[in-house]
Order: sequence, then structure tokens, then C-alpha cells
Amino acid sequence: MGNGVIVARVLLRQEPRTSRKAAERFCRVTSRLHGLLPRFLKWIPETAIGFAMIGLTGFFIDIGMLTLLHGAFTVSYPLAVTLSYGTASVANFFLNRWLNFQMHGNIAKQSGRQAVVAISNYVIWILGFSTVLELIGVQYQVARIVSACVEGIYLYVMMRVWVFPAREQRELVSRDTQPALEPATDDSLTP
Repeated sequence: MGNGVIVARVLLRQEPRTSRKAAERFCRVTSRLHGLLPRFLKWIPETAIGFAMIGLTGFFIDIGMLTLLHGAFTVSYPLAVTLSYGTASVANFFLNRWLNFQMHGNIAKQSGRQAVVAISNYVIWILGFSTVLELIGVQYQVARIVSACVEGIYLYVMMRVWVFPAREQRELVSRDTQPALEPATDDSLTP
């Protein structure tokens, strides 16, 4: 095996450590916040706290874009909601995958499932429910905030149960605890 292959293996083994550090820090923060919960709320999973933190970030992206598009540029409400929600949804998926659920592996399957969840959430809660609220006279930002509260519960349950199921997390953890392959040495390369 050539030195280039050995260097590539070492670099590939190093890369996940960098991204894992952020995920580990995020996990420590959610664990500390979970520890601060009163006893009657300890049933709430730590991933729900992480989901709420990431969801809040995504929501600020969503409401900021909605305000800019619909309020400042007078883009129609359904189109503004669609664009702002789509952007926030993509950010939410990748941040939850990386930091909160710490999933790796089959991104095609996970993103396909997330697309189904995002589309159903969009049709039912974002576009449907918030548009009905706006049509009956609720101010558009308030309508969006009310629908976000309902969608948060829906999204967490779907992500936890279907997009990033716990059984797939356990499989990944058991694979990660296996010893890493050391770079192969070739006796013919040794002086």
C-alpha cells in the first residue's frame, strides 16, 4: 500500500473527529439543559431539547424570510411561506442530523423520509393551517407563530420515530465502538 493511501486513511479518520466535537458539545449543552428541568419534566428526551434549540434557529430563518418576502417585497403569502419554510426545513434537517441525532450513513433514505415529512407538514400545518388563520383575520406573523407551535410537535415525533429512528442510532453507535482500522504497513516501504 502506498504512502498516499496511508495518508488518505489517516485524514479520513481525522475528519469525523472535527465534526464530532461540535456534536459532542451540542450534546453536552442539551444534557445540561435537561438536567435543569424540574423533576416532573424529566420524561422529555434530551433530543427534544436539542430539536427545540435547532427548531428555534430554523424558525428565526423562516419568520425572517417570511417577513422580508411578504412584508418588505410583497411576495404573495403562499409563495413567501413556501420559500421561507423550504429554506428553514433544509437547515433544520442537516443540523438535526449532524448535531442532535448524530446520524450518519444513508442520507438518501433519511432525506427522502424528511422530504415526505416536510411536505406533509407544509401542506397540513404551514400552508393550510396558517393560511386559514390569516384568512379569518389573524395577522400573518401571528398565524405563522401559532402554526409553528403545532408543527414543532409533529416534526419532532416524525424525526424521532421515522426519519432518524432510535434503532438506526443504536446500530451506528455499535459500529462506532468497534476499533478503528489502523493504517496498514507495508514492509517493503520500511527502510
